[in-house]
Parts: sequence; C-alpha cells; structure tokens
Amino acid sequence: MSTGFSRKSEAQKFIKEFIDKQRSGIDTTTTVREALKLYQNPETNPKRRQATVTTSFYSDRYASHTARHAKDLEEVLNRSMKKFLDKPLSLVIRYEIKQAAVAIAEEYGACNKSAKLYKVLKAVFGQAADDGLIQMNTAQGLPDIKYKATSRKSLPASDIQLVLNSPQVFPNQKARRLFTILATTGLRRSELLALHPDQLKDDVLTIDRAYKDDSLKVIGSPKWGKVRVIPLCDIALKALKEAFEENPHSNEPLRVSSRMLSIWFNTIRTHALLLDLERPEAWKELTPHVLRHSLNTNLRLAGVFDILVAEYLSWEHQGGNAVQEGYTHVYAENLRPVSDCIDTMYGCNTKVLKFHQKNIERLS
Repeated sequence: MSTGFSRKSEAQKFIKEFIDKQRSGIDTTTTVREALKLYQNPETNPKRRQATVTTSFYSDRYASHTARHAKDLEEVLNRSMKKFLDKPLSLVIRYEIKQAAVAIAEEYGACNKSAKLYKVLKAVFGQAADDGLIQMNTAQGLPDIKYKATSRKSLPASDIQLVLNSPQVFPNQKARRLFTILATTGLRRSELLALHPDQLKDDVLTIDRAYKDDSLKVIGSPKWGKVRVIPLCDIALKALKEAFEENPHSNEPLRVSSRMLSIWFNTIRTHALLLDLERPEAWKELTPHVLRHSLNTNLRLAGVFDILVAEYLSWEHQGGNAVQEGYTHVYAENLRPVSDCIDTMYGCNTKVLKFHQKNIERLS
C-alpha cells in the first residue's frame, strides 16, 4: 500500500526499480525521450562530456550537429511513435527500433539526413549500455539506413594548376595564398585557420592543432586526434611564409574567419568557371574539402603509394591492410616524394597551362 499501486505486480516492479536506483545510483526508468533530451544540448551530451576527460575525439562542432539531429529525431518520432519515445530504454525491443528507422525514412526518404538521425538513435542505446542504464545494447548490429550517396567530384591537376597561375581569379592576394595552401597540403578548414608560425620549421609543417568550432575561440587537436608532420612543396612553403609575414599578429593564428573564407571561395568558383577548365562541372562544388579530396585523388593517380598519401593527408581509413599499417611508421623524410609530386602536378608548366585570350579579357 505504501507504493501507491493497487496491483501487486506494479508494486513489485516499482520496488525493484527503486532498489536498483538506490544500489547503482542510476535511474533505470529513463525513457527514450529523456535520453534524447541529453543529446539536444552539447553541454549535457554524454559522449561529449566523456570525451573532455578521455583521449577520445568528439568535437564541439560534432556535438552541435548531434544536438540538431536529436531535436529533429524527437519531432519525427513524436508524430508517429509517441509511445516509443515515452517508453523506458530498458523495455525497448529491437523491433521497435527497426520501426523507428522506417518512420524516419518515411519522413525524409532514404537520404543522408535519415541515416544520421537513425545513427543518433542507435548511439543513444549504445551509450546507455556503456553507462549501465540498460543491460545490453538493444540496437547493436542493426544495419544503417542505406541511401545512394552522390559521388564527390575531383578537380583535375591541370585545372588546379591553371587556377593557381591565374591571379585574376582571386579576390585578393590573401585569398590566393590560402587557396594555394589548401590545394597543396590537403589541410582541413579548421587546421588552416589555426595555423601558427611555431608549427613551421624550415620546410616541415607540424599539424597538431585545429579550431573546434566556427567561433574560432577554442583550439584543440586535429580530427581523430591525429598529429602529422609533413614536408611542404615549394609552392606551399612560399604561400605559407607570405601568409605569416602578412599577418599583423605574428604570435597568433591566421586572422581569417570561416565566413570570409566561404565568401572568397564563392568568388574563386565564379571566376574559375570563366577559364578553359577541363572539368567545369566539378568546380561548381568548390570547397576547401574538395581541394583536399582532389589532392588525394591526383596523388594516387600520379602513382604515389597509398600509405604515403594516407600519412600526408591524415586519412583514417585509407589503405588495405590495417595490421600492416599498424607496423608501418612514416616520418617526414619519407614523405618527400609526396611534396615533390605536388610541385610537379601543380607547379607552373607551360605545356599544361592553357590561357584563352577571350577568357582573360572576360576576367580583367
């Protein structure tokens, strides 16, 4: 009678949950909705909080994306599976999680967003199992939502070489230098904006820092926490030194906002399309990451070994044999062939450069 329930089975269930909570300090009655609420704020995201005290990688940007996806996920399930949201995690069965996948796909279609929302739901159950909220991960082994991804287009080496040697394409010299650095090093946007003169020694660049969000206030380790040391080709070295010399605050990172970089790339894209490009359709999707992807493709087409490309660009999942890669140690001196190849691909070569007078007049 003291439990407030009229049926013996309900009272026994209440007592069991109360004892479990007192014994472990964990509320085993946490519902799917309550768990999703935690992910809707980067500050309460269990994975993000765990990453702050461990070596695992979980950036602020990724936590913000997860928060947005968790809100969208709750809205979708609240329309078609409200009972599922209000059900304790420990009582959810695999069939219900599969039905949630169907509900997500019916709302958005089989697309990238649906896949991300479903991964958030599966991550909730995985983290709940790690934290002891449920005895086992109910979603473990369930397949992701499959969709036909659009293939990312690479920019040919001849096109990049043509643009690098066409000053009229760029809105200013600073934009040209940053474009050159991105095209010839494969740096990610966050790594570029966090570049500091202390990272450059002779012609070797140590990439050990990156901004964690668009506010450019928090600097941490690069993606996957993977630090790499790479030799620079002559083109990249010249552009990087000029960028550091131009920076009025010599003891601070490059003073460029992410928004300004996007504006410059829009201008570069528009002007580049007026040149005699080999693949103009690929330039319509120009971003810093497209330059990184293109450098990866062009290096491999030039015959550079996969392991060298993976080390130079810090690809996490490139190459064939993971065990072999674990015993392969690549140092900066071993990467000299990569920087030499970049100079050959993107350097000034009159046999490759094609300037049409009408295009130059159109740009001037």
